[in-house]
Amino acid sequence: METEEIKRVILDQRELLREKLSKERIIEREVRHDVSKNTAYLITGPRRAGKSIYAVQLSGGKKFARVDFDDERLSGIRVGDINKVLEAIYQIQGQAELLILDEIQNVVGWELFVSRLRDVMPVIVTGSNARLMSDEMGTYLTGRHLDFTLLPFSFREFLRYHEVKVEESTRGIALIKSKLEEYLNTGGFPESYNLNPGLYLRTLFDDVVVRDIMVRCKIKKSVRELARFLAENIGREVSTRRLADVFSISHQTVNKYLECMGNSYLFLLVKRFTGKNLEKYSLPRKVYLIEPAIYTALVGDEGKTRKMENAVLLELLRNKYYNSRQYEVYYHRSEESEVDFVIDGEIREAIQVSYEGDGLRERELRALEKFSDKFRNFNLKLVTWETEGEEVLKNGRKVKVIPLCKFMLRGGDTH
Repeated sequence: METEEIKRVILDQRELLREKLSKERIIEREVRHDVSKNTAYLITGPRRAGKSIYAVQLSGGKKFARVDFDDERLSGIRVGDINKVLEAIYQIQGQAELLILDEIQNVVGWELFVSRLRDVMPVIVTGSNARLMSDEMGTYLTGRHLDFTLLPFSFREFLRYHEVKVEESTRGIALIKSKLEEYLNTGGFPESYNLNPGLYLRTLFDDVVVRDIMVRCKIKKSVRELARFLAENIGREVSTRRLADVFSISHQTVNKYLECMGNSYLFLLVKRFTGKNLEKYSLPRKVYLIEPAIYTALVGDEGKTRKMENAVLLELLRNKYYNSRQYEVYYHRSEESEVDFVIDGEIREAIQVSYEGDGLRERELRALEKFSDKFRNFNLKLVTWETEGEEVLKNGRKVKVIPLCKFMLRGGDTH
């Protein structure tokens, strides 16, 4: 590919970015990082979560150059041509103080290029595949890169985008709950706010399945049915052997597909907590979506507790990633009961999620009681739709009861 062709692509991309920044509503993200030092910065996360805009925000007024390698016109570019990219940048704008490379993992051997550049300027690399990016960065940039994870808008960012102020009045609380309903059904992908959210999310789901799972993982057989099955069963355990039987594929193939789906940031797979470190790797995992509104788009406006549970998990992960908290999120299951989430690390909590219908509240409290009989050094919490207060279990342990809206507004309420 010739330098003049690359220049035209970069100029087109620069104009599109300028239009986007001038016409669309852009908000500051909750997570902020310092990219002032000459090194490589890796931003990973799902497609359309705003990684490119976030990278521009991180530039902090520096003179930056940006190239999006997800552009089909650059699909044939090879690592030997990347120097032409630099040449094109210098011809267009002279020396840059910071370089942004979006989805550069599409270029085989890109990590050597970044390794060389990081010594002369900060280089921000974005990508939507966790394993591919981290493996390559770790191999060639050992000790010389910093990793960030960016998730779709939180509920707080959703409110800020829509210019909704949080007020403690009765009317204000009613408005927040109404917006939370909307958030669970439309989600945290900002592009969907000006489109048909259901159609947008279904299209995004299909795009990720094809481009980020099948193509990148070199899967020849369609995995759409498997992906759809998992999306319809969020919050449930998935047994690889059962999936192998249902979809007539091998146990090893199911494991490969699940790994690809997790690395693509479409699904989140949560391990089981037993108190024994090695068991979590062999036991069934629970599956969730990177955005609970995808469930609404695929299944319909039902399964409210499932979407609440999915939203709670994402908030726990935002708190972990954005605030550099040292903990892992699991679930717990015994023959008698199940606890939705167990946080183990610098924070230790057991969390149940319930919409409080048909005796669910009592069942969730019994599960927390049985868990706390066995594991005594965990704080206990019940996330509901409406109720707030405290419950005292038969064993004397106290359970903090918090409405989902407050849990989301407080950033997971794990501070």
